[in-house]
Amino acid sequence: MVRETSRGLMRAGLASAAVVLSCACTPKTSAPQSARDGSPESTSASAATGSDADPAGSGDAGAPAAKVATKKEVTAADVAAYVKSKLPKGGEADGEPLKITHRVQPGETTASIAAAYLELTEVYRVEELATAIAKGNKAVAPGATITIPRPLTRIPSADPKDDRLGWPEDKILRGVFVTGSYASIRWADTVEKVADHGLNAIVLDAKDYDGYVNYPSKAKIAVESGAIRAKNIPDLARAIRYAHWHGVRVILRIPCFHDPWVDKHLPGSRLSIRYTPTGKPIHVNWIDPTNTEAQDYAIELAKEGIEAGADEIQLDYVRFPVHLPMKVAVLPQPNERSIVIRDFVKRVRAVTKEAGIHLSLDFFGVAATGDQDDIDRLGQDIATVAPEADAISLMTYPSHYNKGYMGFKNPADHPEIIGIGNKMAIEKLKPTGAPTIFRTWLQAFPLGVTHYNAQYLLAQAKSAETSGGHGWLMWSPACEYSPVWNGWPSKKRAQANAQANAR
Repeated sequence: MVRETSRGLMRAGLASAAVVLSCACTPKTSAPQSARDGSPESTSASAATGSDADPAGSGDAGAPAAKVATKKEVTAADVAAYVKSKLPKGGEADGEPLKITHRVQPGETTASIAAAYLELTEVYRVEELATAIAKGNKAVAPGATITIPRPLTRIPSADPKDDRLGWPEDKILRGVFVTGSYASIRWADTVEKVADHGLNAIVLDAKDYDGYVNYPSKAKIAVESGAIRAKNIPDLARAIRYAHWHGVRVILRIPCFHDPWVDKHLPGSRLSIRYTPTGKPIHVNWIDPTNTEAQDYAIELAKEGIEAGADEIQLDYVRFPVHLPMKVAVLPQPNERSIVIRDFVKRVRAVTKEAGIHLSLDFFGVAATGDQDDIDRLGQDIATVAPEADAISLMTYPSHYNKGYMGFKNPADHPEIIGIGNKMAIEKLKPTGAPTIFRTWLQAFPLGVTHYNAQYLLAQAKSAETSGGHGWLMWSPACEYSPVWNGWPSKKRAQANAQANAR
């Protein structure tokens, strides 16, 4: 999220963490000691209510009742009929609960059978279904009759948008961030953990910080530049549906103008920022925020996300690069930049509003806590831009403030900085009268923190919600959320404990 700073931003207290905040999101084989420090027992009492003063609960009012009421109730017989209509050769389905069996045909393998039945199950990936088939059946050989695990219990909507959950009535979303590469191996696991621990949202990279598009996009610039990495999320609508079926909203993140891939690989470099002395492209990992086609690219990705059923579109890097002086790069005057960003956001908002979904923006924490000259160079003036969005997610990570900020010897040890940022942002928005809410990013990484554990995350979450915020989002550059799972109680574990105590 935060990859660059400037001298001005440092004056405002924002310290660089570019190396640490890598977006690789590589999986971990075990939880770090810091994660094991946060025991669920010590937090379960305060994590149960879901009130504003207690941010640990889900706070989820669910989909609006009117939306649910208009849907025809689907019976078990309807599901069985649907499954039977789509069975491949050798397949049978009967019973209640529904059981699917398959008579193995010559030449079939576990993998090919899994591919044939995937859409008739509630398993997310072919590989996961193949593993489950192999585990649940003694032999997968020609002539053998095998059981297909986890058959559908509901019928997928023909239009993914029909399954959209949207915002809960209280507008509170609490979630974690996941990259496309991490989703390629841990999407189902992450969705299930989010639901089990009482959270209700995941921010998923449609396009990542490096410019790769993580699903089979047809967006013009993505195709032309070769940016597509379809293996990460082979079917975006299916990934979103899997989350929805677990009660989890999907916020689709689109980094807009930081795009190293397009900057370096688009033929003709027509979206790249220009060198002031010559007007020729300079390759600085950014595309030009003033370029209409660069804006169109983000809008096209947003439209694809909407069609796939996303609940919210989130724009990141919706700003100007602050490290480039105007003598080097052709950029608008600083006092004009927030207007450029505002007008772009208006264009996106027209698309999301027509589709009936929400739009959020990621803002540097300095937009709330910094000097106006730094804010102007970013193009993230809250009073100018924020009214055009439904939500703003500030990146007020405590570790990113210089020692001495607000009198703190080590700001990273002060989760209350989250609330300080929220209050300042709300004051800046107040004169506009806009209903835009603030849903803050939380620091789910140990950079600079003396005691990083579940309690540290709980303290940030409480600060976010007792300062006027509506929920929060966890940012871990490694997608390592063990402290979250330790701090927010598991429903499954509670149920198991209750059953054990009842014996």
